[in-house]
Amino acid sequence: MRWWMIVGLALLVGCGDGGDESEVDAAAGDATVADQGMVDAGPPAGDGLPPGCSEADPAACLYLPAARYEHQVQTFEDLTYTDVIGAERTVRIAVYRPQGAPTPMPVVLLSHGGSGGSVRPLNSLEDWAARLAAAGYLAVGIAHEGRDEASYAAVCAALNVPVVAGFQCGIKVHWDRPPDVGRVIDWLEAQAAGGPLDGQVDLTRIAHLGHSAGGGAATMVAGATRSFVCAQPYGMDQGSLVPCDEADLVSAREPRLKAVVAMSPQGPGTEGFLDASFASVGVPMLMATGAADGDPGEPATRSAIFDNLPTSADGQGFLRLYLDDPGAKHTLFAGSVDACTPIAGAERCQTMRSWVFSLGLAFLDRELRGSAEAAAWLASEAIVIAGGGTSSLSRR
Repeated sequence: MRWWMIVGLALLVGCGDGGDESEVDAAAGDATVADQGMVDAGPPAGDGLPPGCSEADPAACLYLPAARYEHQVQTFEDLTYTDVIGAERTVRIAVYRPQGAPTPMPVVLLSHGGSGGSVRPLNSLEDWAARLAAAGYLAVGIAHEGRDEASYAAVCAALNVPVVAGFQCGIKVHWDRPPDVGRVIDWLEAQAAGGPLDGQVDLTRIAHLGHSAGGGAATMVAGATRSFVCAQPYGMDQGSLVPCDEADLVSAREPRLKAVVAMSPQGPGTEGFLDASFASVGVPMLMATGAADGDPGEPATRSAIFDNLPTSADGQGFLRLYLDDPGAKHTLFAGSVDACTPIAGAERCQTMRSWVFSLGLAFLDRELRGSAEAAAWLASEAIVIAGGGTSSLSRR
C-alpha cells in the first residue's frame, strides 16, 4: 500500500487540464459557503427547470449537487486475484474520499479507456473522480493493467478464440475489466466489514463510470453481452475472418452495481459487441457521445447502443446525451478539454464539459441517492436549454 494525500480544493480545481471548476463556480455565484462547501441552487421549478434557467441564462440550467466537499486521495496497489489463466492479477486503485460528507457515502467506480491497459490509478478519469468526490461520493479510480504478449495469447487460448490465418485476437484487457471491477467491490466489502470504511460507505449504492473501452466495460458490468471469439482490435473488420455469432455472446454482469455511466462507449460492430448485446442491460444507464467522438464510423456505432437497449418501465431509465459540436472530441467525455480547445476554444470546451459533468451528477444523484430534484431535472429540458441547440437528450 502506498499513500498519496492531496487535501483541499487544489486537486478539485487544478486536476488534469486545469480550471474545471470554473463553470460551476460561475453558475453558483456567491452561494458557496467555504466552511461547509455548500452550493444551494434551490429546488427545480414545477417543470423541473432550476430557477432562472432560460436561453438568456443557460448557466442557470446546470444541475448542481447539494454540497461540495474537499477530499483526500489514497492509492492501494496490492489488490490481487487469480485470473482466467490461473495467474495472479494485480489491480491498483486510487480512492477519493470526501471530507465531512454524510455517511454512509454512495460509491462510484471509474474505468479508463485504452485497450493497452494502465498501472496508474491516479490517471484513471481523475477529473471525473475529483468532481464526484466534491459532490460527496467515494470515488475509486481503477487502473486496468495490460498484458504482455505471452499472457495475452494465453487468455485468447483460454477463451477458445480460434486460430485463423490473418485473424488477430482482439481481447486485450477488455476481458479483464469486469473481474477487476468485481475485485475492487470485494475489497470495499472487506474494508467496510469492521475496517477503515466501516459505516462510511453504502455498498447497496454502487455505480460504475467508464470512458471509451472503459465505457464498454460499463455496459458489460451492466449486463451487455460480448463475443470474444470474433472480436478483432479496433479498426479491423469484425466478423470478416471469424463470423460473429450470437451464440458466442457471454455476460460479465456485476450484480452489485445499481447504475452505470458509459462515456463514449464501444458500440455494436466493434470489438465483440453485436446489435443483440445491449438488450440484456439490466440497470439504469447514462451514455454520452458527440459529433467528433472518434474515427470514421463513429459516433454512429456508439450512439447505436441506445437504439438497442430495452425500454425502461418509466421511459427514463436509459439516457443518451449527444453533443453536436466539432469540439465534442473523444476525450471531452473523459473530462479533458485538451483536444477540444484547439477546435472550439477553451471557454466553449469548458462549457460543454460542464454539461457532461452536470448530467452525470444528476443521473447518479437520481439513481444512488433517490433525489427527486435530480429526477425532475433529468426529465426536464434543462440540459437542452443549457446547450442552446448543441445538446440533445434521448430517453428510453
